[in-house]
Amino acid sequence: MPSLSGDRLSVSEAWQVVKAIKPRFAEYVSRYDTKKYWPSVYQRVRREFLHPKKLGPDTLREALLWKYGHLGKPAIPPAHERLISQVQKGWLAAVAALPHSPEAAFAALDQDFGGKTRFITVAFLLHLLNPRKIPIIDQHNFRAVNALLIGVRPVWKVRGRPSQYTDILLVASFMEAVLTTWARRAPESAPTGRDLDKFLMMYGKSIKERSNQRPRPIAATDT
Repeated sequence: MPSLSGDRLSVSEAWQVVKAIKPRFAEYVSRYDTKKYWPSVYQRVRREFLHPKKLGPDTLREALLWKYGHLGKPAIPPAHERLISQVQKGWLAAVAALPHSPEAAFAALDQDFGGKTRFITVAFLLHLLNPRKIPIIDQHNFRAVNALLIGVRPVWKVRGRPSQYTDILLVASFMEAVLTTWARRAPESAPTGRDLDKFLMMYGKSIKERSNQRPRPIAATDT
């Protein structure tokens, strides 16, 4: 995977992040809404995406309903229904010609299913196809990553909503650095990648709820 060398956390920076988030990590993870994002569905669609050419329309629908937080809802927004239908109809043709590299695969999926407001959906499909390399990305965990980067790099320029492949790389690079450093320096408390994703999502939501101003990051001095 291409890297963003200028954005990648150093070991020292990653450890600062770990020290900052560790005291409140479990609290934020516990806020994750499993009634909205059913763990069993996510685990099942991840397994089924191991064989993307065999995916049926029901699995594709369930995967996207999970991402949109619509599982169990009686009515789905028309825009989401249209996108789900488009993915169902075009999936087999899309994966038959899908490039091997994640970056090229993203471009291909974006061409087939993307659009001005569809980045998160395309990125999620890419995640399911490459779960070890590509993280889930949304406005919340992207906001959290930017806020935590401010904490260790005061001159960091906060980016807006994620909208391009380099934003996926930023989240992937950040998570990899934090997980690796945490596992090496404090293995007894090191989280899984899934729990770090939950933390970032809920921390990002809390930033949005607190104010619309520049977020006050969790700083290492808070520990």
